Amino acid sequence: MAMKATVTVFLFLSLFGLNNSLYRKHYYVNENKQWSDAQQYCRTNHDDLSTVSNEELQPLSDNAQATGDYFLFGLRREANDQRWRWTGGEEATDVMWDQGEPYRYDGKEKCVAVKKSASKVHDKFCTSTYPFYCMEVFELIVVQQENTWEEALEYCRQNYIDLAGLSSDVIMKEAEDKSTPALTEDVWIGLRFIAGHWFWVNGEGLGYKVWSADGELQCPAMDQRCGVYNVKKKVWKTADCEKRLNFLCVKTAG
Repeated sequence: MAMKATVTVFLFLSLFGLNNSLYRKHYYVNENKQWSDAQQYCRTNHDDLSTVSNEELQPLSDNAQATGDYFLFGLRREANDQRWRWTGGEEATDVMWDQGEPYRYDGKEKCVAVKKSASKVHDKFCTSTYPFYCMEVFELIVVQQENTWEEALEYCRQNYIDLAGLSSDVIMKEAEDKSTPALTEDVWIGLRFIAGHWFWVNGEGLGYKVWSADGELQCPAMDQRCGVYNVKKKVWKTADCEKRLNFLCVKTAG
C-alpha cells in the first residue's frame, strides 16, 4: 500500500494561468511508480499529479517524509511536441532546470523529476520509477446564512468539505476576496478552543496566525471559544459559539 504524507504548500494557481481563487494541497506518495502509473494513482485518489511552481520546489524537497534522490510531478511532453506541459494541458514556460538540463537523451526523456538535493528539475525516461506528489485543488465559499458555529460546521461538512482553515497567506487572501459578499462583519471559520488549545477542525497545524490586537487568548472565557474572520480588519477574533453569523466553507474546485 502506498504511504503518503500531506505537505501544506498553498500557492495561487494564477501562476499557471488558472483561476486565481484556487489553491492546492500536495500529498507525497512514498512508492516508486512510472510517470503514467503515478498519474493514474493521483487521479484515482486525489485530483492529479502535482502542478508545482518554482517557489514550491524547495519546501517539497525539504519534506521530511520525502525519500530517495528524486520525486515525480505532473510535467511531461508528448512524443511530437517539444513543449513541456502540465497535466492540465497548460504549457510550462518557467521551469527551474538544473545545470545541463533538459538533457533529453536523443529526445527520449519525456518526463521530469525533481532532484531533491538541488530542488531543480531533470528530464527522465517515463519508465523510470520514483516517489511522487499528488495534488488536490480547493476554493472557499461564503455562506450567507446566519448560523451558530456548530450549525456552520455541520452545514459545511454536509454540503462541501469543512469550515475553512485559514492556514496560510494565500488562503487568507482568498478569504478576503470570498468574504466580500458576507452579510455579517464576522464570519465563522474552523477555529476552535477545546482542551486547553486552539486548533483547526480540518486538522491543519496552527503555525500560521493572524490574531487581532487582543492576541491568542490562552484561556478564553466559555463564551469566547470559537474563531471568526473579521471581514473589515482581516484578522481572526474569538467569539461566542452561539452567535449567528455567516461562514466560510472550503470546497473542491470545479
